[in-house]
Amino acid sequence: MTADVSTPSADHVAMTPYWDKIETILGGVDAMRATEKYLPKFENETTADYDARRENAKFTNIVDDILENLTAKPFAKKVAVEDIDNSKTFAILDDVDGEGSHIHVYAGEMLFNALADAVHWVLVDFTKTDNELKTVADEKAAGVRPYWVSIKAADMIDVRSARINGKEEFTHCRFRENKTEHDGYEEKTVERIREFNRIQNEDGSWSKPIWIVWEKTKEQWNNVGEGVLSIDEIALVPFITGRRKGSTWQFKPMLNSAIDLQIELYQQESGLKYAKENTAFPMLAGNGIAPQIGDDGNPVPAPVGPKAVLYAPPHTDGNHGEWKFIEPAAQSLKFLADDIKETIMQLRELGRQPLTAQSGNLTVVTTAFAAQKGNSAIMAATILLEEALTNTLLFTAKWLKEEIKPKVELYKDFEILMNGDDGVDNLLAMRETGDLSQATLWSEMKRRKTLSDKFNADDELEALLKEIPGEDELIDDPEDPEPNKKQ
Repeated sequence: MTADVSTPSADHVAMTPYWDKIETILGGVDAMRATEKYLPKFENETTADYDARRENAKFTNIVDDILENLTAKPFAKKVAVEDIDNSKTFAILDDVDGEGSHIHVYAGEMLFNALADAVHWVLVDFTKTDNELKTVADEKAAGVRPYWVSIKAADMIDVRSARINGKEEFTHCRFRENKTEHDGYEEKTVERIREFNRIQNEDGSWSKPIWIVWEKTKEQWNNVGEGVLSIDEIALVPFITGRRKGSTWQFKPMLNSAIDLQIELYQQESGLKYAKENTAFPMLAGNGIAPQIGDDGNPVPAPVGPKAVLYAPPHTDGNHGEWKFIEPAAQSLKFLADDIKETIMQLRELGRQPLTAQSGNLTVVTTAFAAQKGNSAIMAATILLEEALTNTLLFTAKWLKEEIKPKVELYKDFEILMNGDDGVDNLLAMRETGDLSQATLWSEMKRRKTLSDKFNADDELEALLKEIPGEDELIDDPEDPEPNKKQ
């Protein structure tokens, strides 16, 4: 096949099997049932039986639960962006993508996608206009502004970089940017690819990025728009949570083992359900009874169930046949069920989950270790997300011709919430022995969510002082002409 703009890179091809698996898993039970390779057909199993088994397969999505829980941890508090107040960059934080997404919401989607896919991409683009805009008022009137474009890993079909001015910068990228068009009540998907290129000049310098939009019509890719960016970089930011393989754009995903185990769990649960269905209903056996033969020459199935009558007429020798039920043994069901529980427990550990829901079945050491793994993994991802958001804001400022040094802060105290009440008890003991100040105790209690985020130490101190008897609270002693202060 001749290569064209849609031809993926070798890195993309290498990562595609993983991305297909995670996409199917996150698609839920319907997506899993629709994919035959994740539930193999038994030897000699008829197509009808296989289709029925697959269409009724059970799927408990532990991976999706893992991702949702991990993603929520750094967002217990609103994303804070400091040192850019009163700037044009700060003004877009409430709507970073031009579709109403606050940076807090947008960052949560970035983290979920990056944890699932090992990498997530954000392109900072700028509203295009055919008119010449000379003033800020003109730009506001035209709605011209930078906006963030979220690109899933599987849609980024090629990316290349080079060391320019001492740092790694992107020189080429192509990603799918399909759009939906409506014609009356009908709609169709138009395949599009956006491409960015930087060309190295003879003197070693690099050109400004050139962009092209390709659209597929009748199996042909046509150039439907192109231009040159006004900034000197491709404003593309990778948010990587997997381990990058050398200088390639391949990654070892954090949840790679968990993904494979999730598929195994799907097969185990489906097998158990199938076995239960086969053992839950007894089989009817006719001893000494000749089957009734139909017009096609085959035995007629015997009716089973209420309101069904089965006959066993006597033979010529006076003896008669009999009907009876045979119930298959079901000892293997318990083994299969126990195996599934073990797989689920392994899945949660592989997914860096603290396993609080099953802590009753684990030792204290095992639970603490699982929680520690979860915290270390998500803590690293949180720090990387702060860096990715900072770089995205810097590209935004470059579009706006601003010099800023943003500081992005995400909530990173979630690990202390996994330590139970021991931390609080230790703090109270330290305060009692005088090894901790009241102000520090309050601060730590606030971090641990024991006190509300609205708690204010100054207000609390003032309230405590009001509870102490003051000069105006006097006690009249009838035996003393001078009033005494209340003791």
